Amino acid sequence: MLMKTKQKVLSPSVSFKQQLLTIIVASIILLTLVTSTLTAWQSSQILRKTTINNHGQVTNNFADQAVLALLTGSEENAQEAIKQTLGFTSVIGVAIYKSDGQKLISSTEQLSFQKNELSENIIKESQLVAEHEDFWTFSAPVIFSEDIYDADMLDPNDETAELKTLGYVIIKFNKSALHQIQRTIFINNLSIGAIIAFILALLIRLVINRMIEPLLVLSQTMETARDSGLYSKASVKGPLEIKQIAQIYNQMMSTLEQQNIALAKNRDTLESEVEIRTLELVVARDSALTASRHKSEFLANISHELRTPLQAIIGYTDLVREDLELECMDAQAEDLNKSIRSAHNLLALINNILDLAKIEAGRMDLYLKAINIKNLIDETIDTVQPMATANNNELVVNIGSLTPILTFDRQKLMQIFLNLLSNACKFTKNGIITFAISNDKHFLHFSITDTGVGIAKDKLNLIFEQFTQVDGSQTRQFEGTGLGMAITQSFCQLMGGKLSVSSELGVGSIFTVKLPLNKDK
Repeated sequence: MLMKTKQKVLSPSVSFKQQLLTIIVASIILLTLVTSTLTAWQSSQILRKTTINNHGQVTNNFADQAVLALLTGSEENAQEAIKQTLGFTSVIGVAIYKSDGQKLISSTEQLSFQKNELSENIIKESQLVAEHEDFWTFSAPVIFSEDIYDADMLDPNDETAELKTLGYVIIKFNKSALHQIQRTIFINNLSIGAIIAFILALLIRLVINRMIEPLLVLSQTMETARDSGLYSKASVKGPLEIKQIAQIYNQMMSTLEQQNIALAKNRDTLESEVEIRTLELVVARDSALTASRHKSEFLANISHELRTPLQAIIGYTDLVREDLELECMDAQAEDLNKSIRSAHNLLALINNILDLAKIEAGRMDLYLKAINIKNLIDETIDTVQPMATANNNELVVNIGSLTPILTFDRQKLMQIFLNLLSNACKFTKNGIITFAISNDKHFLHFSITDTGVGIAKDKLNLIFEQFTQVDGSQTRQFEGTGLGMAITQSFCQLMGGKLSVSSELGVGSIFTVKLPLNKDK
């Protein structure tokens, strides 16, 4: 899929050569069309002006020839002038009008201009009267000199001669010839422009092919290098820019070749080093696993060996304390009570170490049986109450909807209760500790809420690490080994449950436990 995408990027649908040819040819065609159109339009305008001038001259000549007809008022005298004027191919109709606007003679009935329809300038001089799509209408005054009638010598602008306007003439000219010539001009100009554009396009195509050929050769060289994986060099020829591209490409190929050689050497060296480091890590891992196994075995053995004499010490000390109490030696009995409490703390620590060793060794098992959960809660509260009283804490128990008989590992569940409650009593002074418990069809829910010192958010995860406390300095205020919360979390996970905590520094903490109920089968 990636190769297809690359090929689409590297092989566009339209090449640079085609784009360049298209732009240049389109520009030539557009320039040719515009030039030909402007030239044809200019030529047609010049032709139009020339035609109008010629028609005006014909009209003036016809006016000069109509003088005698208007003097005599005879149509016969006008026939020769009309015949000569109609001899022009573009003339389609002529008419002679008297000065009062009455028509003397007309070659067609379509010429019907009245005197009041003509402007004063039209009566005085030759002028284009009207222009339609297919014809022109010209008018010219018929002027007579009373002193001397000489059509050649008569000058209407001569103020010394006494001139008289006898009437006017109208000539209708056909524009079809002009239109035909104009079309011919446009067609010829466009044809010539198209031929020139075609020739220029061929020449430009040859030039572009000659210019693009080195670039195509360079592209093929690059494609060969890409497909073969070899460092092919390109020939340096063609225009200056293409030569520069080829030189830079060759330099790049040389650099890539040197870099790949260096990378190959470094890869071989790195593979050897990785293999050596991997072997070292395997040895270190095996050593660490062996050491961890030995540590777990040592902890299990030493804990078992320590518990037996310690329990004997507690038993004999308790007997001596009873004898002292019978002899009313209360001071000595209190000292033995302190020793017994310290021994019990030491026994609890040894038990924690033993549990931790069993958990790490994977030998911690669950002993499930039906227990009275409320009796277990009462026994837990009785055990923790002295610790709460020692720090002047109020211990509150909220029992919700709770099934009396549930199936759990009694010892581990009680240890979870004790660890969480004792932890809350230790870090809370003059506060309130709330133990809330309930269950539904599938889970047992309980939480321990305290108003103690709280835990910073960035240190919440530390409380579940073995032998770790939030305040690990030598000047810490609270004692402990850092095993209680780690064992509690392990017991929750062993039971298929979850332990979560939320806390705010200076406000307190909330530990929440969710354990699945074990259904009797």
